[in-house]
Amino acid sequence: MEETSGRADTSQEEPIPSLIGEDAENNYRIWKKNAPYLYDYLSTNSLLWPSLTVQFFPDITHADNEVAGDYILQRLLHGTFTLGQSVVDSISILQIPTYTNLNKHIQIDKLDYNPDKEEFEVNAPSLPKPKVLQKINQYGDVNKLSYMPQNPNIIASANNFGDILIFERTKHKSFQKSIIDDIEANKPQLKLGTKAELFAMDWNKNREGYLVSGDTKGNISLYDLKGYSKSGGLSEAKYWKSKSDVNDIEWFPTHDSLLGYVEEAGCLTIQDIRGDVISKQLTSAINSIAINPNISTVLATGDSTGSIKVWDMRNLNEPVQSFTPHSKPITQLKWNRKHAQVLASSSTDCSVKLHNVSKEEPTIFQHLGHMLGVNDFDWSYADDWMIASVADDNSLHVWKPSQQVQNAI
Repeated sequence: MEETSGRADTSQEEPIPSLIGEDAENNYRIWKKNAPYLYDYLSTNSLLWPSLTVQFFPDITHADNEVAGDYILQRLLHGTFTLGQSVVDSISILQIPTYTNLNKHIQIDKLDYNPDKEEFEVNAPSLPKPKVLQKINQYGDVNKLSYMPQNPNIIASANNFGDILIFERTKHKSFQKSIIDDIEANKPQLKLGTKAELFAMDWNKNREGYLVSGDTKGNISLYDLKGYSKSGGLSEAKYWKSKSDVNDIEWFPTHDSLLGYVEEAGCLTIQDIRGDVISKQLTSAINSIAINPNISTVLATGDSTGSIKVWDMRNLNEPVQSFTPHSKPITQLKWNRKHAQVLASSSTDCSVKLHNVSKEEPTIFQHLGHMLGVNDFDWSYADDWMIASVADDNSLHVWKPSQQVQNAI
């Protein structure tokens, strides 16, 4: 297992989380000792502020040098959540190096025992440290980030003021010239105003420029950015009202007019933007929806009790699978891009868990390295089993479970 640690950005004093209890710290130490047996790759990084959102970019750069050998560079998108403690918040693009074949670089006969950690450490050649490639400032907490699939340089940022800010990242400097400039917000290429704070937002994967959002007042807005002009601006292509707060929204990956969203009132809705609607009322608040990219009729929902339900959209009377892997509310669900039966979930119980939903006992792995609630995670494009996760303890982890777990599917 490769294990690295570092700080992704140290341009200002880091706020120290005060909510980490003694039990959480003890659990972290136990997890740390066992980590070499659990992971094929693990990188732990400390951010200046917590991030509510993280997303891998699809591009992969292959690199090589005499010290580190062959490795790849991946880009990650994340943002700050400062609750007004900073003059501006920011969107960051982070470059993460990972080995393509770690086994070639590990020297098993050169293990060092660390008495402070009470564990053996693997001496692998040092990779370049993670670094920030670009930082774009904005006003308001970064609640949700998403780049346009057809053009990843177009980034949408949803904030706590009810704004969706659209940035064309190539039209912004990588960094501000001075500390004084760094307290000023970058001007977005486009600003979309919604009715209330929002956390739910998604780009259409088949129609370029189609962006849908849902806010905490139940307002759902659909925008066609291709219809924007400097003289006429941009109007909502469609607008409708849900029963309650919209917690998550997602387009079906193989359909240009079909989307699903979930609400605080426990309602799951499948909406055809051409008119048809299917709804299912559940008993608990639903926090997340994930539509399977490999089987487009299959979707999953995660609720405030820590339960996951897997549905066939052709029959929403009963879920095809239901289980409760978390002890606290679920914050995110995402299907593996390659393995149709593998679903990942995160929760405020500090964990990210992997599940094989075709099994009677679905959970096959749990990542327990965060000391506060996990806000978001994403699957890598470079490696089918690699995940990046962010939590309220200011941590960003990039990790891959052991080969034994991968073989379990």
